[in-house]
Amino acid sequence: MKFLHVLIFTIFFLSSISAQNEKGYEGYRVYFSNAEVISSKKKSFKVKFRQTNTGSKLLSKETRAEYQDNLILKVDEGIKNTSIAQYEKLIIEKLKNEKFNLKPGQSESAEYKIKIPKELRGKEVFTVNTGGGNNNGFNRKLCPDLVMDSLVLVKKDPKNAYIKFKITNTGKGAINIIGDKKNVEDNIMVRAYFAGSPKFSRGAIPADEMYLKGLKETQGILFPGESISGEMKISRKKQTKYNKVLIVFVDANQIVMECNETNNRDSVLVK
Repeated sequence: MKFLHVLIFTIFFLSSISAQNEKGYEGYRVYFSNAEVISSKKKSFKVKFRQTNTGSKLLSKETRAEYQDNLILKVDEGIKNTSIAQYEKLIIEKLKNEKFNLKPGQSESAEYKIKIPKELRGKEVFTVNTGGGNNNGFNRKLCPDLVMDSLVLVKKDPKNAYIKFKITNTGKGAINIIGDKKNVEDNIMVRAYFAGSPKFSRGAIPADEMYLKGLKETQGILFPGESISGEMKISRKKQTKYNKVLIVFVDANQIVMECNETNNRDSVLVK
């Protein structure tokens, strides 16, 4: 009987932890990504971040007294591998004293001026680009990497094939899935082809395409290790009896510079 009680308690405890994890972080937290040095001088430099409230509480003038002592600041892991390492403590201290005005899930660009102590002056200031289609300052140690890591044929009929997919950012840099324009034409694209084998070639027949949407909670930013899922209806009008393989690409419009450009596709058989 004692063993049964312990087992029930353990299951309840683990379930409660799992439920908490599903809800996300219930507190004050800000994630900083897409760092870019916009000016550099001997005594200081200006750095631009994409800052996102990834906690569950409002960051504002009214809550500053509370969040100042309880705020968790997380900087993109990729940034830590650059020469920012020598300035990281300076930047964190600067960010701790900032006055944020961010609702849960809200994201915005922000610039910060960082003063460099005398003993650190004269050293190289970091430059990071983590996506968005701009290749300036690309660093292989900091790059995002979109992987088509799940592709499933849900159903099919003579006219259409229906698929579900999951895309994961396996790189060390964050990436902007959603562009700045009101239309979707600068979003990341998913495109499907019919081919004779899983190996893509020039003979593959374009079938359909779509632009990714979602990620409202992070304003379109897909952070390292995170995934986005989607569904797609693909016309079989152009499919022939020799092209029974459906190949699906992510970032088909190639607007993002990635660590690995060869893992962006997967395939499924459609007879």
